Amino acid sequence: MSFLYLSALALGLSVVVPLILHLRRRQTDRRVSFPALRYLSRAEDARSRSLAASDLLLLAVRIGLLIALALAAAGPLIGRGGARDHEPTDLALIVDNSASVGRLDENRVLFESLVELARSALDATRPEDRVWLFPTVGEPLAAGVSAGRAASALGQLQPTDGAADLAAVVARAAAALPADGERRREIQLLSDLQASALRVAPAAATDAAPLVAYAPRPPDEPNGALVDVELTGGTTAPSGTGHGVIVRSARAGPAAPPDSPDDAPAEADIRLELDGRLAGAARAPWGASAVLGLPELGPGLHEGRLEVDPAGARADDLRYFAIRVVPPPNVRFHGDANGFVGLGIETLRDGGRLGTGGNGAVAVVDGDLSIGAPWEGAETVIFIPPADPVDLAAFNQGLASVGIAWQARVDAGSGDLGLAEPEAAFSLSGVRVRQRYLLRATGGGSAADTALLRTEDGEPWLIRTDSNDRMALLLASPLTATASDLPAHPAMVPFLETLLVHWSHLATWPFADFGAGRPLALPEWAGEVESPDGTVRAVEGGARFTPLTAGVYAVRGTGSDGTAAETHFAANVPEEEADPTPMERRELEELFAGRPVFTAGPDASAWENGIFRSRRGRDVAPWLIALALALIGIELYLATPGRSRRPSADGEGSEATSGASN
Repeated sequence: MSFLYLSALALGLSVVVPLILHLRRRQTDRRVSFPALRYLSRAEDARSRSLAASDLLLLAVRIGLLIALALAAAGPLIGRGGARDHEPTDLALIVDNSASVGRLDENRVLFESLVELARSALDATRPEDRVWLFPTVGEPLAAGVSAGRAASALGQLQPTDGAADLAAVVARAAAALPADGERRREIQLLSDLQASALRVAPAAATDAAPLVAYAPRPPDEPNGALVDVELTGGTTAPSGTGHGVIVRSARAGPAAPPDSPDDAPAEADIRLELDGRLAGAARAPWGASAVLGLPELGPGLHEGRLEVDPAGARADDLRYFAIRVVPPPNVRFHGDANGFVGLGIETLRDGGRLGTGGNGAVAVVDGDLSIGAPWEGAETVIFIPPADPVDLAAFNQGLASVGIAWQARVDAGSGDLGLAEPEAAFSLSGVRVRQRYLLRATGGGSAADTALLRTEDGEPWLIRTDSNDRMALLLASPLTATASDLPAHPAMVPFLETLLVHWSHLATWPFADFGAGRPLALPEWAGEVESPDGTVRAVEGGARFTPLTAGVYAVRGTGSDGTAAETHFAANVPEEEADPTPMERRELEELFAGRPVFTAGPDASAWENGIFRSRRGRDVAPWLIALALALIGIELYLATPGRSRRPSADGEGSEATSGASN
């Protein structure tokens, strides 16, 4: 037993008051000789003994009353108590709203169960507690508020299709709790404890706030999902050529069938919808990739999705994509037709990826800018610097005459460098650059300038900029075998296609789909974003935007030429959400080393019994107050004047003495 107000026990000393009054009581009755009543002496002796017992009982009741009041005032606490019997606490409540909690848990969506448990935790708070509320995907919903306000914020929490990073959100919650030492601190985590969501070990805990993690029932069936989709022609593709999608499935979870040669893996039935109509189907083993062809697509924006039969969580049974089909650009090339660039352009023309007639919407100038103005009439000009630094001065003069606010300067100490991986459908892994010019802006450059490629030391290797109502792209190296490995690399033709078809159009963003729940940078011309549910949100160009649900989003705005611009992008459930395997408690304790870790569940009663670790016992003051009220009633009954008088048969009292007692 413990006491909230130990000093209040001093009130118990008041029990001496009735003792003193009882001991000081004396009989003051005046005796009168009345022989006729002597025969009643025996009855009088019996009554005296009865009165003495009544006085002792009254004394005991009064002493008990004072003791009960003193104990109640001291706030006695007995045992461990319930969830509400805890010390004042700053609570960080984390509720998982990632895609993986969309699975069923005993015929109920797990997310709904987690929200219900969160409400039970808020119901167990005390008026002096403060609450911080964190979703695993999205911004905090409440900070240092009462349980009532936190409950209102909890009602706004919605499930998402994003991936959770539990280690990061626990660290953020711990940092948010005040460390003033006036209150207990506790972090409560309501999640499926998906192992893939705890893949990054947090920094060692520097605070002593315990972590109470809910341990749900493990999934009782494997989860089947579509985990990746790739457009064979990229998100922006020329018309007139065949297009397709490559989709990969996965099946994972504790109850997944063993992967053995004797057990043929189950097959996934995949359906393809394009612009709202069924466009194809395929069957492939789980874990394998399937290729589905797209029908001939006209120029414009197209939306599609791939779907597999439900298996486990529903959100990852779908995979979305968006594709922009553009007419193949006509390219006018000025340079050596037998060089790497000239031969690559011819290869793309023969494959239908580039147009074959017209003056050319895209002009490629390879090295020599002294021949007139080869960019006249082109909407986009691509400048490739000369291999000989002696020709660099003429090259820079040509850039200035076009209005390009960039210059190429000799870099004597670059050495052998690699290229950073691009945001494109090809890889530059293994490509080394041995000759590079330093690209430097003159006059501050433009806000629309973009470094599409960089070398591994961070220097820009490919710049996109605006110049005199046309787009210009400037490389930092000549495309020769001595300058880099790119001309002889397998990525050369995909690089040229991306350069001529994708990067030569301002409206080709994005280069791939995005993960739901992860922030992305919108294009500079963006003015609004329409979500899959039709909600339109105003945005600023270049701002960060987080798509919380999977689907196709529309981005609209005004291009640099003042005309309306629109593009679509797809957001999908991240691949790591497909595996629902939970983390073991031992692994959880190892991950959060330095922080006390407790698990509770899967029943609601086990969760309520495990939260609020800093308990102070059950408060029994209300019971003591009830006892005191009962003792007051007994005391009033015992002390009522005339209670012990018993009328005789003739109506006269039986008392034989007169006088008063004090």
